[in-house]
Amino acid sequence: GFDEADQPKLTRARLGVVERIMSLAESNQVDAVLCAGDLFDEPNPQVTWWMGLAQIFQKRVWKNRPVFLLPGNHDPLTRNSVYQSSHPFRSELPSWVHIVDSDDFEYRLTDEAVVYAIPCRTQAGEMDLALRLPNRASGDKRIRIGMVHGQTFDIPGHQTNFPIAKDAAIQRSLDYLAIGDTHAYRLVPPDAP
Repeated sequence: GFDEADQPKLTRARLGVVERIMSLAESNQVDAVLCAGDLFDEPNPQVTWWMGLAQIFQKRVWKNRPVFLLPGNHDPLTRNSVYQSSHPFRSELPSWVHIVDSDDFEYRLTDEAVVYAIPCRTQAGEMDLALRLPNRASGDKRIRIGMVHGQTFDIPGHQTNFPIAKDAAIQRSLDYLAIGDTHAYRLVPPDAP
């Protein structure tokens, strides 16, 4: 919704935010960085935005701190998406940046922790992607982290896009569920430990 003249300024501001997040991840020695969708405003953004992002990643020498990029409803995994394996963005990414490009995405962080995620493939949908994540197998004691894009709330008079059940993390035995599209931090359900 910005004028074309303002696009370079917006791109610089966004890249500055990503740079700050990456710096905080380094200084706090996090184990992983999760981007739960809508990194881009459209499936195939301008080269200045995706190349600038790739350059932020390239200047880091991370080996044991993966970054996960999940396609959201603004930047879904479509045939011409920036996330497709044939897009030049993918070839610019370091090996520790992982695109969630399959519906059964699973990444073992350590022997004690695993990440599960499902990308958005359209800009709108009624499917609860969190409930499509795998349930805990019998005897699995690992920390289970889920990542999806959607909403956990209803707005009166509006249809919820990619609705997520408030107890989805409990239903799927997840220790943590990263949810994009909420635009705020909150515990779901509110009384969750």
